[in-house]
Amino acid sequence: MTQGPPTHISALLTRVGRHRGHLILALVSIAICVAVMIGWKLGLEAVVRLTPTLSPMQFNTALALLLVGLGAVAGSLRYRLVAGLLAGLGAGIAGLCLVEIATGFSLALDELFHAHQFVEPGAVPGRMSPNSALAILLMGLAVSLPQIRVAGRPLPGAAIAAFVCSAASVGAIAASVIGYLIGAAEVFGFVPETRMGVLTTIAATCLAVPICESMLVALLRRRRLPMFGLLGGFGLALIIVLASAHSAIRDDARNARRAQIELELGYVARQLSGTITDRILAVEGMAQRWARVGGLAEDEWRADALRYATDHPMIQAVSWAGTDGILTWVEPVAGNEQAVGLDLFSFQDRRAVYERARDTGRTGATPVLEFVQGGSGFVTMSPVYLQGGEFDGVMNAVFELSEVVSALPVSPVLSEVDLILADTTARMVMWDQVQIMDGAFFVGIGQDAVGVLQPRQAIADLVLVLGLISGGLALLASGAFLVSMSQNRQIAHTNRELEQANAELDSFVYLASHDLKSPMRGIRQLADWLEQDMAENLSNDARRYLELIHSRIGRLQDLLDALLDFSRIGRNAMVLTTVDVLEEVRRTVALQDLPEAWTFEVNGERLAARTDKNLLFVIVANLVRNAVKHHDREVGHLQLSVAGDVDDWTLTVTDDGPGIPRQMQARVFEMFQTLKAKDVVEGSGMGLAIVSKAVARLDGSVRVESDPTKRRGSRFVVRFPLVVREAHAPES
Repeated sequence: MTQGPPTHISALLTRVGRHRGHLILALVSIAICVAVMIGWKLGLEAVVRLTPTLSPMQFNTALALLLVGLGAVAGSLRYRLVAGLLAGLGAGIAGLCLVEIATGFSLALDELFHAHQFVEPGAVPGRMSPNSALAILLMGLAVSLPQIRVAGRPLPGAAIAAFVCSAASVGAIAASVIGYLIGAAEVFGFVPETRMGVLTTIAATCLAVPICESMLVALLRRRRLPMFGLLGGFGLALIIVLASAHSAIRDDARNARRAQIELELGYVARQLSGTITDRILAVEGMAQRWARVGGLAEDEWRADALRYATDHPMIQAVSWAGTDGILTWVEPVAGNEQAVGLDLFSFQDRRAVYERARDTGRTGATPVLEFVQGGSGFVTMSPVYLQGGEFDGVMNAVFELSEVVSALPVSPVLSEVDLILADTTARMVMWDQVQIMDGAFFVGIGQDAVGVLQPRQAIADLVLVLGLISGGLALLASGAFLVSMSQNRQIAHTNRELEQANAELDSFVYLASHDLKSPMRGIRQLADWLEQDMAENLSNDARRYLELIHSRIGRLQDLLDALLDFSRIGRNAMVLTTVDVLEEVRRTVALQDLPEAWTFEVNGERLAARTDKNLLFVIVANLVRNAVKHHDREVGHLQLSVAGDVDDWTLTVTDDGPGIPRQMQARVFEMFQTLKAKDVVEGSGMGLAIVSKAVARLDGSVRVESDPTKRRGSRFVVRFPLVVREAHAPES
């Protein structure tokens, strides 16, 4: 019959049952999602990401998480269809976002429901972070899978799959939580552009933890624990956290290496800028000397220029070009022969710097050039004036790039790569600017040196390996614990079934033995009447038959009495008292109806034990009767001894009867077991079974020692604790 919807709060709470705490956390998650969606619509930045430095909770993230949360609430209220549809819809939105992230193909989903006002640098507007999408997808599957029904029955393995998904979602959220706690949230977001926002982390935690806990409790209630499902869920969550931690450590090391390289490139750039400026100032000093003396003779200039080129590394050559732009003098000449007579005005880049130096009176630098004498580099041009201020050409300093780079200061990391000095960053992956007069160059590392950005990941790999090893050991320990718990549960279930069966058997034995006594007495009465009425007319055979009837009735009476005694042992509560066990044994023996020809001996030490006197009486009485009943002679001797130990005491009963064969010793404590036929020895076969049950009730043990092939007699050794403890035993 279809159950109608509840009409008031109490009915809803009744449906929720013990999961009210889960419902409250789910409602907190739903409230956060609704608030964020309203914040986006109203343009309230403080609502969608608390502070401008934190990542916002995207509109799609809030919508998908809201749907999963509503599905979880509907599931706790047992509206399966609604729960499955809502959670499945939320999982679908998250799944499509993951497809967009993985393929780079836009499904126009990011801003389908809202155009986002607040976007992180480099992020796609409205795009859900990968770990948020993964966590919501897994949570949606965890909620929706158990709701699916085929022919009225859950999908096979749905509960296990739901737990694995919920545990994995907790792992994805835990990675983000750890990232925020250690101040490295960006490296726990799977991609640098976007990461799980703080509000997303809080809302997802409020929803994922109760879902995972309820799935885990449902699995643990099973009689047979799904080991692979439980360990798989825990293992997947552990792998997600370890993989995120490994990625975090790698990214942190990579960022640290980039920061170190940036620092060292900045140092190199500053050093290089200062060194080149010193060289340029030296050449400007030559130009100023030229102006002071009104020009220099060629020999004097060459000596001066050669000294400057020799004393200042990085300067390949010093030259002078007159007002016509022709390189007239060059030092050193060796290696620069092709530069002599070069017309600077025939090269647009050189002419532009020449004219700027002439017009501004300041040194200028060319971009990187290909020299006519070979190699590449740049040239600085310092204007030269006569005493009257008349322009008289430019003094040039030639810097060959390979010479400049070879003179760069050595740093710990940059020494591993070849540095590049250029006027463009086209071939560089990292660089810093080198200011040279009114121009700028760049020093950096190229694409071929990208390996220096990837530091050795020994620590990250060690953390991953140690984490996997310790996590694997923890999973093995958890597996062993779960196996033990499953076995204990099965043992407890079996024990309950056995206890129930034993209780039913005791009840049956008690009722049957009690109810059979009345018809048995009727049969005996009828036999007595028949014997009295027909006494004069009974034949010898009839009298023998009546004797057999009386004999069988007596045997049945003994059997029913034994069954009653056997059942009473388990039915009656024990009454624990402190007794002198030696005196109790003597009293019990004295109360037995034993043959006069027999001799008895009771000895031992006097000791106090806390036990049940009635059960002790039953044990001693049945052992004595058993020894007398199964003796093969008219005269016998029975010895009973008591001995104490630290925590227990022992009762030993020794007779001089025929003994018990070894092959029968394991069966003598079972019900209805006798060594001889019942027509030979009258007995129910219950005496030692009663002894065994009573001894077990007192937390003791009993064994028999006998070897008829060597000597006569049997010895029964019963061991009891000095203090018997039983939860249901009333105190005396």
